Parts: sequence; C-alpha cells; structure tokens
Amino acid sequence: MSIKACAFRLLRNGRTLLRHFWTNPASKDVVDGGIVSSASTVRIVREHARRLLIDNVVKRVSNSTAAELRRRAAKRLLYGNAAPFLAFVGVNLASGTSIITEEDELEAACWGIRETVSAMDWTFVDKESDVHNIAMRLNGPFSLENFIFGKAIAKGCNGVVYTAKIKSELSPDMDSNIIENDDKFPLAVKMMFNYDAESNAMSILRAMHRETVPALSYSSNEEILVWEDSFRQRCRALPQHPNIVRIYNAFTDSVQALPGSLSLYPDALPARINPNGFGRNMSLFLVMKRYDMSLKDFLCQHPPNTKIAIMLLTQLLEAVTHMVSNGVAHRDLKADNILLDLDESDTMCPTLAVTDFGCCLADQVYGLSLHYTTPDTDKGGNAALMAPEVACAEPGPFTYINYNKADVWAVGTLAYQLFGMDNPFHRISNNQGLSGTGTKFLLSATYTESELPPFPETVPSIISKLVMEMLMRNPSRRITAELAATVCQLYLWAPSSWIQFGKKTTLPSSSEILQWLFCLTTKVVSEGRRISSAKFMSDEGEPLFKAEFNSDLGHASPEYNLVESFLRRIKLSVVRDALQWINQA
Repeated sequence: MSIKACAFRLLRNGRTLLRHFWTNPASKDVVDGGIVSSASTVRIVREHARRLLIDNVVKRVSNSTAAELRRRAAKRLLYGNAAPFLAFVGVNLASGTSIITEEDELEAACWGIRETVSAMDWTFVDKESDVHNIAMRLNGPFSLENFIFGKAIAKGCNGVVYTAKIKSELSPDMDSNIIENDDKFPLAVKMMFNYDAESNAMSILRAMHRETVPALSYSSNEEILVWEDSFRQRCRALPQHPNIVRIYNAFTDSVQALPGSLSLYPDALPARINPNGFGRNMSLFLVMKRYDMSLKDFLCQHPPNTKIAIMLLTQLLEAVTHMVSNGVAHRDLKADNILLDLDESDTMCPTLAVTDFGCCLADQVYGLSLHYTTPDTDKGGNAALMAPEVACAEPGPFTYINYNKADVWAVGTLAYQLFGMDNPFHRISNNQGLSGTGTKFLLSATYTESELPPFPETVPSIISKLVMEMLMRNPSRRITAELAATVCQLYLWAPSSWIQFGKKTTLPSSSEILQWLFCLTTKVVSEGRRISSAKFMSDEGEPLFKAEFNSDLGHASPEYNLVESFLRRIKLSVVRDALQWINQA
C-alpha cells in the first residue's frame, strides 16, 4: 500500500471519527463545565477503531467461502482480545502486504476439504461389531460373563488374545454348542498378564494405562469413571483411525480359567486357579475387533506383489502420521504388532492396523519427548528396531529423547520385509527364520547409511529412495512420517506427469493441485459414502440429505480409507513439499 493511499485513508477515517464525536450528543459525556470523561472517550475510540478495521480491512476480502470463514475469525479476534490482530495489521500495513493472501485462501480451501471428509463416517466401521451395538446388547458394564470364548489366537509375554462373541440374550445355553465354529466369533478379547498391580480397577488401570490409549470407551462402573477423568488429564487418547486397532472397550475383571490357560500361560494365573501361578486375581481385558492375521504371518503365507506392498507401507505411514499428530509414539513397531484384515480376493490389498500399545509414549505434558535421567527409564520395547537417537541416548539430568521420528525409522526397516527381503536389523539368515549366527546384521546404534542393502529392481526408485530417507541416522535429515505418507499417496493416486522421479520437471500449480484434491473428495463423498447425521441435521432434527452405503464398494474399502486418511489431514504446503521432494530426489 502506497504512502498516498495510507494518508488518504487516515484523513478520511479521521474526519469521519471527529464528525461523529461533534455531531452525536449521545457520544459526549460532559462533567464539571463541559470536560469530556477520559474513560468514556477511550471506550468510544476503541469501539470506532474496531468498526473501522472491520469495514476497511476485513470487508476488502473477496466474497469467497474461504474469505467468509477468515472474516468470521477476524471478527472474533476484534471483539475479543484485539491486541494480536492489531499488531498483525500494523505489520502488514508497514510492509505493504495484504492481510489475506492468495496462499491463505488456497489453504482455506484445503481446510474445507478436511472438514468435509472429517464429517463423514469411516468406511472401516463394522456394524456387527460396533461398540454401540455391543453395549446395547449387554446388561450393565462389560465383564467376562458377557462373552463366550473360542480359541487363543495370539500370546506374548504380556498377554493373550482369544476369539470371542457376546452371549445371546434369548438363548445363552445355545451358544455353548457353537464354540468350535470359528466363524461365529467376530470379536477378540485380550487379557493382560498381571503380576504386580493390586487386584482393584484403579491400580490395574494405572499400571496398564498405555494399553488403553486407543480404547473408545471404558466400563461404566464408578471407580473406572473417576480414574478416567484423571487419566485424560495426564495421558493422551488416540482417536479412531482405520489403521489403528479397534479397541471397543477396556474393563477390569477377575481372571478366569479360559480355554487352554493352564497349558498356555500357567505362570500368569492366580493361585486359586493354578497353585503354582504368580498372577493376581484381577487383570485388564480389552474388547477388540478380530483381525485375520499378523503382518508377520501374512508375509510368510501370502508374499505381496509390489503394488500391495506399497499400499501396506502407505497404510503404516498413515498410522504413524496419525499417532504423531496426536502426540503418541508407539515405540514397539514390528511385524508381530501389525494386524491385517484380509479381503476375500487375493488381488485386493488387506487393511492394516497397528496394535499393542503397551510400550507407547502418550504424555499430555511432555508430548513426544522423554526425560531420560537414569538407565532404568523405559526407552521402548523393541531393541532391534529402536531408532539410532533412542539407542544411542545416554542418561543425564538434562537429557531428553525425542520420539518425533522414531516410529518412521522403524517403518523404514519394516519396508524391507514388505518387499520380500530380510529386515537388515534382525538376526535372520533366510526367509525360513533360521538364526543368523554367521550372517551379518546391522545395529541401529552403529550402522551407517552406506551399509543398508539396496532394494531389488522391482521396487520403484521413488519408494526405495523414500525408505533410505526414512532410515537416516540423523533425525534432522530424516523425512517425517507425514511427508513420507504424502509421497506414497501421490505415487498411488496423483497424475503420472507429476511423478517424474529424478527428473527436473515443472511442478503443478496450486490450482491444479486443488483441482486434483477436489476430484478425490468428490469421488469419496459421492460414491456410496455415508454422512454423519450428527453433523448434518436441520433445525427440526431431520437429515439435510440422505446417502446410502454402496455395498459394492466393500472390496475397495482399503483404497477408500487410504484416500480418506490423506484428505482428512491434507495441507497444500505438505503436498507441495512432497512434489518438491519427488522432483529433486
């Protein structure tokens, strides 16, 4: 803005302000012989200054939807604490730049995309196993008495997972006749081994609260509700996501003699069940969606082709991006802790979900930083796949470990397994899992980037380069999970002319990027998606519009969930950075 224009507006607005004071008797507050009250004057000047800013600054913005949203935000600032906004206006007037830039309007369009897609129901929600439907079929809080257990499908050092189903309300006795039918168990219940915590809900939840970070709800007894309030104040909760395990409920109950317990985990049982057991009488139970198998078993039984491997890698990166954005670090990513929901067709990509949050970091105060004062501090549960900055950390009074990029490093190591190779950080000599006594393997604390094995030619160059950047020793040079996930999403869905890896090409304009994003949004919204009625209701309580779920898209849900995950977090600046990375790599 030129000096002449500034002087003209100052003169015009000053004349208007003075005329108002002298012609409006109501604005004068005369006391003691015509002296105007200073407090009243300041109040009037302040109100008129606010009104002038709204009329002459905010109304200069175009009438687009993005501008309207920003105008509302500016008004809130003006009628609240106006000091930051006034400072911002002063800087812009002095520098000669406009307050609302084209870049702001483009980012506002991306904000609109995020809001539109976030208002929709996820495609991964399973009606038969949804927590609300489960709760409606139970009488009172969750307990072991509400379930019939099938076989044990997984066991680790900290817990065991059983297939389960809810007892039928009308004929509970009939349920015992179908225990052997594995298809009748749509749920999984995980029992945590409790050796130390006292047998009461508060102590158990305090000791095992990390396991409940992704939980959607807790049992409704009064003791747990009191604990939940204090838990939310110090520990972060992880919102639902298609690539995070679905934990419908967490509850405490007395340990029972479940099928095969005496042979599978006798030491974890209490003395009333096994006289030689060391377990406590009560423990934590997690009601989860049942998945088909772990990633480790899938890679052994169904080696994926390159396209499916890239989609699995993208889902894993989206999961890590979701965790980082919510201040959670998993710290124990490995093939055993990743579950897959297989499709009926072998050509379709499975749905991937990260599970087992027992070692996670989810602190409200310190976020992704851990104060590492003593060697006894828990740095995470997976020593082989521990990021270099974590493995090399030395305890000290002022030492902090930053886990912001630790999980993306672990994903980089798992990428080798996804593409049919041995993980270079595992003691494995071949695909049969034999102990590699004579095979060289890498240590995260001492390896160099030059020692990382190259990928086969079947892996696209852009993906192999991306994995190498994920495995950078220096976290400041390591790519973020969000940027890595965006690169994979662009590789899968963007126009091929944009993905010219290693070639110096002209990057697409912002309008072209937005047009592509709008096309993705339209496809997701229009093709059989359901809109959440809670966010789109009229004043009379009726839906503003109706959309039926297209069952024909059931097989495409992993792809749709990938696109949804991308659009729910989309930022124009991140897409540009990803395109720039592809162009310069």
